[in-house]
Order: sequence, then C-alpha cells, then structure tokens
Amino acid sequence: MELQYLEFDCSEDTEGVVCWDALAQPAASHTAALLREVAQLLAWASRFGPQGPGPLDEGADWDFDLQIQLHHPNSPNSTPAQTQWQAAQQTLDIRPAPSPGDRVELSLSLSGTPAFAQALREHANVP
Repeated sequence: MELQYLEFDCSEDTEGVVCWDALAQPAASHTAALLREVAQLLAWASRFGPQGPGPLDEGADWDFDLQIQLHHPNSPNSTPAQTQWQAAQQTLDIRPAPSPGDRVELSLSLSGTPAFAQALREHANVP
C-alpha cells in the first residue's frame, strides 16, 4: 500500500509497542481520497488479526484513535465529526459526512504490538 496523504511519525515504548501519529489537512478536492486511504489502512489492520482494534494492555494486537474536524467553505467555524470503524463492512462511518466543499483536518494515531508493527512496515512502508 502506497500512502499518499498520511505521513506518520513513529515512536516506540520500552515494551515494544509502536505508535504512529499522522496529521492531514489536504485541499477539499482530496478529502475523498484521504478518507479512502484511512479506510484502506484500517481494513488492512482489521485483517491482520482478530485481536483488534482494542486496548493493547488487554491483549489486542492494535488500536487506533481517529479525530476529524470539518472546515466548511466561507465559514470560520469547524465541526467535529464522529467516526466509527465498521470492521465487518470495512467502512468508515463519519457523522456528519463531509460535504463536497468541506476541507478535512484529520488526526490518526495507530498503535500495535511488535508483530503488528513489523507487518505494517512491510505493508505500508511506514517508519
């Protein structure tokens, strides 16, 4: 998988848990592509193993935190969006859904076990 919109910074704790953090705020014309990229990444993570997403200290292989702010054209205000990953359907549900002219500000944190980290590095060429 070649990531075009998500650029991750990586950190690792003393127990080998790896965390990747990405911020993205592309032009409104790239919103749909960014959201597809996030969905593809979460779909791959969901197929990695049955133990996730969830707390790593409770036995999950991986977990994530996704925050989205919608910036409306010609408005100084932004709207926080609620996100939910539908693993069975491999879809990302966003409420309210972005309108065609909305610019998205997205923050994604993805964490995983050492085995997950190695597989993700091979799959998505992340640090």
